[in-house]
Amino acid sequence: MKLFIGKLLLFVLLLFAADFLSGNVLSKYHLKTKNINLQNANYGFLHYDNDDILFFGASEVSHSFISSMVTEETGLSSYNLASDGCGIYYQYPLLETVLEKHTPKVILISAYQLTLEGSDYLTRIFPYYKNNEHVKQVVDDVLPNESIKLALKGYVYNSQIIRIFDGRNDNTKGYVPLEPRSDINETQNLVELPAGEVHKIPSNIKFYFIKFLESAVSSGATVYVYVPPVLEKINIPYLNTIKSITKNSGAKLMDFSTDYSLLDRKDLFNDKIHLNHNGAKVLMDKVLAKIKNDSIY
Repeated sequence: MKLFIGKLLLFVLLLFAADFLSGNVLSKYHLKTKNINLQNANYGFLHYDNDDILFFGASEVSHSFISSMVTEETGLSSYNLASDGCGIYYQYPLLETVLEKHTPKVILISAYQLTLEGSDYLTRIFPYYKNNEHVKQVVDDVLPNESIKLALKGYVYNSQIIRIFDGRNDNTKGYVPLEPRSDINETQNLVELPAGEVHKIPSNIKFYFIKFLESAVSSGATVYVYVPPVLEKINIPYLNTIKSITKNSGAKLMDFSTDYSLLDRKDLFNDKIHLNHNGAKVLMDKVLAKIKNDSIY
């Protein structure tokens, strides 16, 4: 019996030692990763540098908002903090972390956050759990059973290993361009958009989205809720919910859901949701015009 207990203790000790060692090694590589999504997370949660204009969202933002174009036009620094697949449980603690250091002039968040399952890709903020109270609060609220596991250094990076060593996604201040598809040209315009999805917004997702807007607005920044152009007709009850949330929070609506100068140009899209680089440039001209009209620059 004593031999068994001794072996068990040795096994546990070796397990913790291996976890500690692997966690330390992965931590160093995580900080140096070239993967755009992890780079953006590291920048926002660790190295944020007082940018004037910030964009929050998932892939419909990361492939659409050209940070360098904003700076060239306005003279204001800009960063696209969007992270593919990440919902409001990622965006909210990221915003709170940023606001501890600096208040931007403009904060924009995509309304598409209301349609995402919030816990998807929540593991992307696990590396900041120990040292970031905002991350800890959200993770403990959404995934209360993870706290014990997150005491293990290796577990924190368990779902990020492939991304850590994947550096294929070059970016410019967070923006990742999608090259125009060769199988789509300007003559392939849509005659009529298909009916859009009926989005059911979970109460907890709506709660954190509103918290995001409240914090952003109370910071003194000009806050926009961005409704992206999508190659389908937007569901009216869903759009009305977005309008109501935006109005009640004191934010401004930036709605491209019925902008047919974009929607009638299938060549500007990579797929139903994502604009290609040409589409992103057209969108940015419109976004900058709206920001200028609000006397941001």
